Amino acid sequence: MATHVFIASGGFIMTKLALSEFTPMALGFWRLLFGLIALVAFMLTFKSWQPVDRGDWWKIGGLALLAVPINQVGYIYGMQFTVPSHAALLYGCTVVFTVLLSVMLGREHLRKSRIAAIIMAVSGVTIVISGQHTQILGTENFAGDLIVLAAVMGWASYTVLAKPLVHRYGATQATTMCLILGSLMGLPFLGVPAAMQDYSRLTWIGWSGALYAGILLTGVAYAVWFTLLKRIDPSQVAIATSPQPVVTTALSTVILGEVIRGSLIIGGILVIGGVFVMNAPELFRRIIAREAK
Repeated sequence: MATHVFIASGGFIMTKLALSEFTPMALGFWRLLFGLIALVAFMLTFKSWQPVDRGDWWKIGGLALLAVPINQVGYIYGMQFTVPSHAALLYGCTVVFTVLLSVMLGREHLRKSRIAAIIMAVSGVTIVISGQHTQILGTENFAGDLIVLAAVMGWASYTVLAKPLVHRYGATQATTMCLILGSLMGLPFLGVPAAMQDYSRLTWIGWSGALYAGILLTGVAYAVWFTLLKRIDPSQVAIATSPQPVVTTALSTVILGEVIRGSLIIGGILVIGGVFVMNAPELFRRIIAREAK
């Protein structure tokens, strides 16, 4: 869990550093290309690959669009105009948005604890977005948070809509298929911006950020995540990884010089508290059930 938190937290920092040299769409191209290489390598080591029903490919295509062009490319574009701490908090709310979407689709029912969690998390997000940004690249503004929020909603939608495929093919195969297909969808459209990038001004910082985003975030982080889900309950994972925004903020303060403002502290407490309230009842129920056995 600590490995996943630090990889994910470092991703926000490395992406922001890379954007000081890359244009967002060019960085998106290289992230998808390096990530595709990592995913194919991961797929080749995956033993129990099931044959895919012909009727499921259009579903996989729709989910791939949500997972990569909308989520990953939207995240990189939004990071140009926001700061790591804000983006990390928004992604920390994924589980809350996932439950909210599930309720809207009639797949889950709201309990009092979840209503309280949603109110806390949404209030926290509102406070953070409405707060003032630290100027790191000089491009940070309110629109950046909205773009990242749209990317988060894309990932939350993928998480909800992918459940039937996950049950059929398993989380590892379903997610790997969607990410590979999504990368193949995005690369042709990002090829022109990548060709127009001025590579003479790139240093090891920009390339390190692109490699980090592609190899570690797309390849290693997902592998660690699947390993976690095989060993512990999803509610435990969600609670244990909730410190990610705190780690991201600490790294951003030290490395990028981001200034911590009151709105970020208050909103962050509400967001992390909402995630805990959302998952704690299920976690406690599982613990009690295990002890009863």
